[in-house]
Amino acid sequence: MADNTVDEKAAFEAIKVPSQSNKVYNRECVFSFQNPYSPGGLYVNLKTFQGVGPDFLPLDQKRNRFPIYLHQQWKRKAKKDAEEDKPTNAPTKFAIGVEGGFQLDDQKIDIIKINTVVVVGPDGKKQKSYPFDGSDKVLPKNVVQSVNSVLARTDSTESKDIFAGSLEEEVKESKFAKDLVQLDNGKKIPNDHEKWACEDSGLKKNLWLNLSTGYIGSGRKETGGTEAAIKHYEDTGRKYPLVVKLGTITPEKVEIYSYAENAMVSDALIDKHLAHWGLDRKKLFQTDKDMTQLSIEAQSKAFEASLITGEGEKQEVATGVGYQGLVNFGNTCYLNSTFQLLFSVPEFKKRYVEFASRVFERSPSDPAADITTQLSKLATALNSDKYQGETDEHKKLKEDTKLPELSDPAAEVKPKMLKKAVARDHWEFSGGRQQDAQEYILHVFQAISRDAKQFPSTPGNSDLTKLFEFASEEKTVDAQSKQVGYKIQPGQTFLQVPIPKPQQSTSKKEEDPEAAQKESGEPKEKKSKTASSSSSATVAAGAKMETVEYEACFKRMLEAYTLQGYTSPVTQQKGVAYRSSRMRTFPQYLFIQMLRFEQVDMTKEGKGYQIQKIRRMANMPVELDIKMLASTGLQKGETALPKAKKAKPQAKPEIVVAVTSMGFSQNAGIRAALATQNAGAEQAVNWVLMHSQDADINDPIQDGDDDDEEEEVDAGKVSQVAAMGFNQKHAIKALKATDGDVARAIDWLFSRAGQLDDDSSSEQKKKKIEPGQNTDSPKYKIMGFISHIGDRATSGHYVCHILKDNGKWVLYNDNKVTYCEKPPLGLGYIYLYRRV
Repeated sequence: MADNTVDEKAAFEAIKVPSQSNKVYNRECVFSFQNPYSPGGLYVNLKTFQGVGPDFLPLDQKRNRFPIYLHQQWKRKAKKDAEEDKPTNAPTKFAIGVEGGFQLDDQKIDIIKINTVVVVGPDGKKQKSYPFDGSDKVLPKNVVQSVNSVLARTDSTESKDIFAGSLEEEVKESKFAKDLVQLDNGKKIPNDHEKWACEDSGLKKNLWLNLSTGYIGSGRKETGGTEAAIKHYEDTGRKYPLVVKLGTITPEKVEIYSYAENAMVSDALIDKHLAHWGLDRKKLFQTDKDMTQLSIEAQSKAFEASLITGEGEKQEVATGVGYQGLVNFGNTCYLNSTFQLLFSVPEFKKRYVEFASRVFERSPSDPAADITTQLSKLATALNSDKYQGETDEHKKLKEDTKLPELSDPAAEVKPKMLKKAVARDHWEFSGGRQQDAQEYILHVFQAISRDAKQFPSTPGNSDLTKLFEFASEEKTVDAQSKQVGYKIQPGQTFLQVPIPKPQQSTSKKEEDPEAAQKESGEPKEKKSKTASSSSSATVAAGAKMETVEYEACFKRMLEAYTLQGYTSPVTQQKGVAYRSSRMRTFPQYLFIQMLRFEQVDMTKEGKGYQIQKIRRMANMPVELDIKMLASTGLQKGETALPKAKKAKPQAKPEIVVAVTSMGFSQNAGIRAALATQNAGAEQAVNWVLMHSQDADINDPIQDGDDDDEEEEVDAGKVSQVAAMGFNQKHAIKALKATDGDVARAIDWLFSRAGQLDDDSSSEQKKKKIEPGQNTDSPKYKIMGFISHIGDRATSGHYVCHILKDNGKWVLYNDNKVTYCEKPPLGLGYIYLYRRV
């Protein structure tokens, strides 16, 4: 019989206060979503400071062999003195849980916290409990100090920006504020809102004061005004751009708009500028809706009315295994939608559910930071109904507080630990801002692939990202020689598909492009790339949206584009070439990204380059045949381009000497000179110092395969990127991936630190694919898709639709999971298909 005896005295003496370097997980189990509100509460190991639920006490004992825990049990009840009739201030930010945003319901609820220190035997069973009240009457002083510290610490997965979810843009200081011109025309504005009126129409609402002239005019027509304020700006020669909305001025805030900067702005001298016109913020209060409140109303209506969320459709709640929602804990709808879609793939379920117990047993010392552990944790939750349903206790709380939408924290799945584990080497995904779901999927795949390589002995280990990979075949036609080159681009994850405008039915427009241009008021080429204002208006009004069939999208994708400055391998002269791409292989699972966002040149309108959304229906089918995308290889009648003959680069001897004089090898000197494009001794020395630990730093340079692609990368740009400490190969790769943009290339490389050589693995080299005919089966069936609501991929809202095995569609809108009768197949952003 196993000995379950615990040396309590020795264990107490070993307990220490967690230092700032110690991670404390005191709000959630590292292996499940059990928390202090859950039945049985949460146990925090006072050696590792990791929380575990009751079900994982035996495992924690097996892993850590330390018997003392802080046991937290929390319950909620309605406050007896809740001020039910107290008015709630309207939100001033499109945000959740932050000052001025949509507020939480804590003011109506008391939280009762019961803390005990417990002794747990090696079998995971409790042996003794000590009530904890913060004093050292019962427990040793060091134990009390440790527990108090654990209770006071913020959970290591939490940060301010995770809880505060905001969709509003950052308001910047106006460049006109510091030296604002204010006319001395003797005009004074009374501190009485009843005496304010539009000087043009007499309107009493939606009034804007020009801070330079003192003119009061009403706002734009869409907000109920006559546009007198902006007309005054135009009539005065656009010299006075700053206006303040009168009804929003309070001692705490004021809303300022700059017509010249086309944005809401701040003004550090606003009190002085208001005082010039006799206004005192201390005497004013809000009498009108500010622009943020108007935006909240408009966007909220858009969210509710959107086709994507099933507005107007009977929505039956879906429950049971496979229907678990995920809580949005601050702009994390992109994350929620991503993992709902990924875990609809059978191989993901098998990898992270069937092997979960073994993964947990062999998890590293910090399970919260381990990607495989956290993926298994989430997969297990999604494949159960443990966090669904409602207790009688929670039903009573909702009745007592009159909060029918109140959520139960014991039945919430918030993948905070997974978010942090995946984003640990990516600052952008680590924050609380909204992200592009497509970019996030790529980052998740990189993390999964890297984890599979680093920890090959993990139970059930396999790099599942390979199931989604395909190779494309690029065809380049040299316009000078008419000869053709084919090249394989392996390791592709997304098939990126454009959404062209529908074919014009009027022959006049087809025959006379200038007539179409005159009618639209913009160049034909530009109009074809962007969503027109009329299109946006019809969407907002709920009218019929422009529709294009998916075949037209694929045809546009297959069209060749022009390469300027292409050096012909035949003539050695610069000219043009035409490039197109097809699929050399078809993957088992196919991701399709509809290119719904694009950069538009609006410099003529004074707005620079803007990201605009293409608002068109692109009807994707449930069953898809992509035979038209299959590669062909060299065709009859085509002449293959010869491989480009490039002179082997030579390192400048004086640069190599400068490096070797510092004690480095000859080969290291050659590598440094070539990596920095022979820019100079200083650059080469800096490079070799940063790369001195590279495994191949002293190896001879090997001749690579001839590749005409490198000729198309600007050597000067390669040098600029390499000067940041990157080698030439990585610099070229980054510049290709970012269309030659140096700044973006550097960011691309920094965001992929430690992952840059993944594409050159020995496994991929063994499976080299040659250009040729694609003979894979081209038939696919849809599994699900992610849709986006909003104007930009990095703002707005994401939801996910999944087709279940029973033939029913289910909408995953964060924590809300419902059946969907009419999925918006034409409005998807990212589609997932499986080959059949």
